[in-house]
Amino acid sequence: MVRSLSFIHLFVILAIGFIGGALLFREMPTTAVERVVTFYDARVVLGHDAGYIKPVGMAALFFIIAFILAMFRKTRFTVLLFGAVKCVLFGLSSSYLLASGTKIMAYSIWWFPFQFLICFLFLVYCAILSPPYFMRSTMGKGPNTRALPMIVGMSIAILAIEIIVFQFILK
Repeated sequence: MVRSLSFIHLFVILAIGFIGGALLFREMPTTAVERVVTFYDARVVLGHDAGYIKPVGMAALFFIIAFILAMFRKTRFTVLLFGAVKCVLFGLSSSYLLASGTKIMAYSIWWFPFQFLICFLFLVYCAILSPPYFMRSTMGKGPNTRALPMIVGMSIAILAIEIIVFQFILK
């Protein structure tokens, strides 16, 4: 029961973050959206002119910052909030892509499925680092971090496949 509840919890965070990003897109001026989205993933705004390093570096930065936030007791509660921020950026970028006239086929093959999986894996990573109240151990044990390398490895593999799809299939 607890495992299914945790996945439902993470999917709710992902859905609300995505919708929040879409609503944020409606309220922000286009230039501000472009700046934020370019910071998050320049391929959304610049297309094939952007390099590989920015998306890989940004993904690594999210994982590193979440890990650092989880290390300290006073900032541990912000880890899932940081995961929700990534979901908001996913929704904002998706809205920008669709509003800018990106072909729906490119969006449905490249951006949405891979970013959805990466965001969900990042939320799982955050939940392992700082479990929600219903997953916490009552016996004083720390979080079970054996799954962290597997989650990071899966995220790296999905990011690599996403870059391959973007560079070679969507040209």
